[in-house]
Amino acid sequence: MDRQRWLISFVFAVVCCGVAPIYGIKGNDSSAQQSRFLNKIFKHYDGRVRPNFDGPPVNVTCDVFISSMDSFKETTMSYEMVLYMRQNWNDPRLKFTDYNHTVTVDVSLLENLWFPDLYFPSEKKAETHDITTDNKLLRLSPNGDILYSVRLSLLMSCPMKFHQFPMDNQTCTFQLESYGYTTKDMIFTWRDNDPVDVSSDVELPTFSIVRIEKHPCNKVYSTGTYTCLEAIFYLNRQIGYYIIQIYLPTTLIVVISWLAFWISPDCSPARVALGITTVLTMTTQSTGANSSLPKVSYIKAIDVWMSVCLIFVISAMLEFACVSYQVRRKKNEKEKIKKNGTNQQYYRQGANGNVTQMLTKEDICQISMSPEPTTKTCKETNKSADVTDRICRFAFPISFVVFNCVYWSLYGHVY
Repeated sequence: MDRQRWLISFVFAVVCCGVAPIYGIKGNDSSAQQSRFLNKIFKHYDGRVRPNFDGPPVNVTCDVFISSMDSFKETTMSYEMVLYMRQNWNDPRLKFTDYNHTVTVDVSLLENLWFPDLYFPSEKKAETHDITTDNKLLRLSPNGDILYSVRLSLLMSCPMKFHQFPMDNQTCTFQLESYGYTTKDMIFTWRDNDPVDVSSDVELPTFSIVRIEKHPCNKVYSTGTYTCLEAIFYLNRQIGYYIIQIYLPTTLIVVISWLAFWISPDCSPARVALGITTVLTMTTQSTGANSSLPKVSYIKAIDVWMSVCLIFVISAMLEFACVSYQVRRKKNEKEKIKKNGTNQQYYRQGANGNVTQMLTKEDICQISMSPEPTTKTCKETNKSADVTDRICRFAFPISFVVFNCVYWSLYGHVY
């Protein structure tokens, strides 16, 4: 029995010792085979020379996947985006028969590999991602096709025009261009199907992407003609934020300024305080609306709105100044009459024109209260001021409604 157990243990040990080296050799052979494969195809390869040197230009097919697009800033006319830039080209020097499928290799081979000198003309700042490792991809195909993909974060320039802000449309151009190779050496082309793909998770806070147009845009410089690809983003600004934060508050401020027409002209402190408050508030709103915009020299749609609203508010104050002046002038005339009444004598004439009675100051005031007054009283003085206020109660709202109809018909056609 012990002899049988000993024999089984011996056989098991021999099997284990024999199998382990076999698998280790197979693993080492696979790694060594790939190393020999890379050494062979790069043995006579020179990365300083482009494919088809002194022959037809290299055709580089490009496509872009945008995973993030945000931070549109009007003051700097820029936006940020994170994208995957993919390039495909053929290099006959890298054809191989060792494998019948695509081989993914380490990106360190880029140091020895020729690849297109692509750059972004409208880029202000760019960086690659290296967490947890370089976000790059390199694949080789048996027929010599090469796929190179890299993840980039870009700060792009986007010239904007604000004539119709905030009811404006903007176009932002995204260009790919060769820096050193002319069209005789290299040509960029877009991939046939969806060369510029935007992730469904992309949501712009202030814009919506209407459409994207793609086409070539070769550039001509003094050093030659260079290949270029262009994607144009047509953006439509979302106006909801501006309705809530600008248009609605300023409209309410203008309406509040009309309350002065229902306040008696004798209550000067109340009307002055209301007028000054609305003017200052409107000025603050105008400053805040333009704080996020560049200092352009032309008139914007928001400037027209703010200026007219400010005119309405100031006009309400000027109306009070006119009414107050009328009341004050009439009061001064009355005081002058009272003052002169102590030294002057007034007479009542009879039907035949003869003087029948000398009148005093008190008699004059009593006569003025009769159905046929002979002089204007304090009540008559306030009557003209009340008429002015009544007219303004209707004239100002009607004028503001007419202005809104004209304004939104001119600038709101985008929507």
